[in-house]
Amino acid sequence: MPLGEALFQRYVRRSSDRRLERTAGSPRGLRFVFAQMARAYRPERADGWTGDIRYELTRSDGTTHTWTVTCEPSAAHARDSAAPQPDLTIKLSVADFLRVAAGDLDPAKALLSGRLDLEGDFTVAMRLAAMFGQPSPL
Repeated sequence: MPLGEALFQRYVRRSSDRRLERTAGSPRGLRFVFAQMARAYRPERADGWTGDIRYELTRSDGTTHTWTVTCEPSAAHARDSAAPQPDLTIKLSVADFLRVAAGDLDPAKALLSGRLDLEGDFTVAMRLAAMFGQPSPL
């Protein structure tokens, strides 16, 4: 595991939701996290799928920030805006998003406990881990 990834995981594990929201969940922090995510994209693991994944991240004050990751045949790109008709929409708090990104929160457990909500193509949701360089849960 690269040092930067290990440091991020350690930081997330040791931080409160409030601290995560204020630091890594800031506009600059999220831009960095989504850029890393786009860089980690493995198109060969998408089984030919291309499209948009919209992330609706809610802050403790109730405001929502929307990001879109567009997956193409050779790369992924992230942007701080909403795709009008995404294939998959993922809704969760900023802190929970960062905990999932750091591997500190299992997305399946978050879904079952109501901390994460999915709308759209569940087959894409099932491939997300593999598509973004993580071991597949299946």
